[in-house]
Amino acid sequence: MIPRVVLDLEVGSAIARVLPELDLLGVAYGATRGGAEGIILPIAETGRQSNYSADLFDRPGLPLLTVKCEVTELERAAALGSAPDRLLITGDRGGCVKDFSHVDEYVSRSSGSHQEIGVLVEAETASLKALAKTGARWAYLGCGAAHSCESTEAAEAELARLTSAALSANKLGLRVALHGPTGRQLPVALGALPHVEEIAPTPDLWVSALRIGFENAVQDFIRLLH
Repeated sequence: MIPRVVLDLEVGSAIARVLPELDLLGVAYGATRGGAEGIILPIAETGRQSNYSADLFDRPGLPLLTVKCEVTELERAAALGSAPDRLLITGDRGGCVKDFSHVDEYVSRSSGSHQEIGVLVEAETASLKALAKTGARWAYLGCGAAHSCESTEAAEAELARLTSAALSANKLGLRVALHGPTGRQLPVALGALPHVEEIAPTPDLWVSALRIGFENAVQDFIRLLH
């Protein structure tokens, strides 16, 4: 199973603060034409002072919308209503969630909603078990550590760790996604990991799009996965 490719707009939202003419909606449509099957919108872009909102991206022609927020921003996420198809919860400053109590509370409050909940977690059994107890649907595993390895041996060890985590997540009833930098050396290995359904290669798609545009950048990354 080749993972679906998802575009994370967080890099673009930072650029848009300096270059307000950057059209994130146009970026989303370009990536979708290239084959992206999901869009991740940082919650910072959903406020009243932003030109963007979850509702803006909840429209025909765009794929599944995920809003990303830190665990301390869950009240803001709840205020978005039904526009996001999925919520991706991270720890402070976009790191892995360590304390799952707030996640557990949010999942309980949102039971009965169509919205899926995903959480960025460490690729270890203890964290995955804690996540599964909350009732969240998705385990997001970071691929940054594999990307930063300085030797083939270290990269192979990190890929083995991700493989073990993906297998454990599947046994616990969790669906698996990857998030983070991949470079051009990792996609084929990441695409072969068991039970991984989605991958958000960030900032890779943005770097590639500077040269060839978002439609071609997504198509290029999909080719790298095979």
